[in-house]
Amino acid sequence: MAVKCGPAAGRRRSRPPGVGAAAKWCKARDRWEEGEFWFDEEAADKAVAFFPKYCCFTKGEWAGKPFVLEDWQESRIVRPLFGWKRADGTRRYRRCYVWVPRKNGKTELAAGIALLVLLGDAEPGGEIYSIASIQEQAQLVFDQAATMVAQSDELGDHLHCFKTSIYSPALNASFKPLSGKAEGKHGYNASGLIGDEIHEWTSGDLYQFIHDSSDARRQPLEFLISTAGKKGTYGEEVYDECLKILDGTIDDPETLVVIFAADPDDDWQDESTWGKANPNLNVSKKLDAMRANARRARQLPRLENHFKNYHLNLWTEQAVRWLPIDAIDDDGRRYGWDHCAGPIEYKKLEEHLLHKRCFGGLDLSSTTDLSALVWWFPVQDGLEVPAVLARFFKPEALIKVHSKRDKLPYDRWVSEGALMATPGNVIDYAFIQEQIYLDAERYRIAHVGDSIRSANIGGLAIDRWNATETAVKLQQEGLPVVLFGQGFASMSAPAKELERLVIDNGLHHGGHPILKRHVQVVAVETDPADNIKPAKNKSTERIDGVVSLTMAIGIAAKDEGEGERSFWETASRN
Repeated sequence: MAVKCGPAAGRRRSRPPGVGAAAKWCKARDRWEEGEFWFDEEAADKAVAFFPKYCCFTKGEWAGKPFVLEDWQESRIVRPLFGWKRADGTRRYRRCYVWVPRKNGKTELAAGIALLVLLGDAEPGGEIYSIASIQEQAQLVFDQAATMVAQSDELGDHLHCFKTSIYSPALNASFKPLSGKAEGKHGYNASGLIGDEIHEWTSGDLYQFIHDSSDARRQPLEFLISTAGKKGTYGEEVYDECLKILDGTIDDPETLVVIFAADPDDDWQDESTWGKANPNLNVSKKLDAMRANARRARQLPRLENHFKNYHLNLWTEQAVRWLPIDAIDDDGRRYGWDHCAGPIEYKKLEEHLLHKRCFGGLDLSSTTDLSALVWWFPVQDGLEVPAVLARFFKPEALIKVHSKRDKLPYDRWVSEGALMATPGNVIDYAFIQEQIYLDAERYRIAHVGDSIRSANIGGLAIDRWNATETAVKLQQEGLPVVLFGQGFASMSAPAKELERLVIDNGLHHGGHPILKRHVQVVAVETDPADNIKPAKNKSTERIDGVVSLTMAIGIAAKDEGEGERSFWETASRN
């Protein structure tokens, strides 16, 4: 192949291109005047030409078509990255950060750059690596590069694609995906690095390991791409470093930083803000999809931060407000927790739900705070909408003092029957156990999974923390108990189901005042896979009622159908 972007004698020099804000390039101009850096127009032209000549798009409506760079990709990234040179003719930039929201074509651009460095640099024994927090993510750029090779006869003549390697026999050079920890990865000598989704990295250990391995290379290049993520993470540290490079706080002439993002004070619902953050809007990023995502974010508070992260490139807090209380959708429909109260007040729900089948969630406090027991009654004969029966417990001697401390009307809630006062000044677990036994006589607590195919799993879910002794005592009495994890794996599916039901006004809770308070203050955490869970340590107050309700819904989802026997009848068989 004729594409070579390394130093060469006789290349013409030119003034730097207009590729961004003046502040970003002032130091480059100063050093250009001093002769430290110069711009090689021919090298920049060849780098830009490489994409449509040798690469094709790999997905969607453009799949198989020549990869013609968008103006922002050419002027802001490829031309400066491959055109700026040092006095010795090697590339000025050894590292490039591109922060841009999802669906703006950054992965395909990274794949093309990986191939350009692999072949264009003509580095004997070149080693290029794609790194990410997990193997699947590291594989994304690699897989798109492999597809580009498969689509191009010219690239296919020079490169062989294997499952975990794109190999150049003539150069004995390769491009491979990597993930995981740095430990055990020795003997690398990187000439190029593609880093994907930095906001998901738990640390920079793997990056630093590969970075350090490139010291012996002539002009190594790191191309790092990401969207924004959660504050307080390693990714935010890297982003802050990029901002300091841009404003000159950090003098780093070897790093090119390109950021497309809304400003924190911008109106996230304004379509002009969307264009500011998304250079490929109405190209690979569809305006209709943006509008649909914004509409969902307006309807569900937790999705607002998701929209800001992945569509506006804004960093947000780890935990956010979760469930809507009283909202209006674009069609004028009112929805939210207040609209799920149902026709029967919480005080009368006990009688209305007598003898109906249910699943429970129990969240016990340590000694003095609120404990919650919530029963979930799925749709069944006589119940067209799922119903929630909530019970809360607090030490009697602490009602008044904690009412003042928490600025919450615990004393009034006791008089209204919304809160049960347990004897003494610490939570009385025996009192709560007795209430569970009474409920077991009034309602049919399901035996989840009680079938020929599986053992009895339990119909009452209990938070593992501080509850082992209580769980054992309940089990000894024949109650179907299961300890329920509080991580994303256990909590995400039922949390999303609760979220869906609240948006659809699809449950009845009778307007229980303490449960409503917990819904008002509950925050939710999200992991990189979009799993969610109620965040106890991020919420402003106790949220035991929501946690218990989520566990009850979670255990109900495991039900295989038990018939209509009561808990006592089922227990008596054993």
